[in-house]
Amino acid sequence: MLTEYRLQSQPGPVTDKALEQIIFRASLGIMQSLAPYPAAQRVALLPSVVRFMLAAFLEETAAKEG
Repeated sequence: MLTEYRLQSQPGPVTDKALEQIIFRASLGIMQSLAPYPAAQRVALLPSVVRFMLAAFLEETAAKEG
């Protein structure tokens, strides 16, 4: 997700539509990383994985903006 965001933000601000697409593509990676786990564990782990992803994204954007 961060790589896509960095690429999109190079020419200028990221539009809402581009950010939506970045998040959509990142969700596929999240679901694939949880695929080996049983369904009940995936449901339990998903909020934590999303929180980590969001925290990393916010840290990156905050660092970039100064």
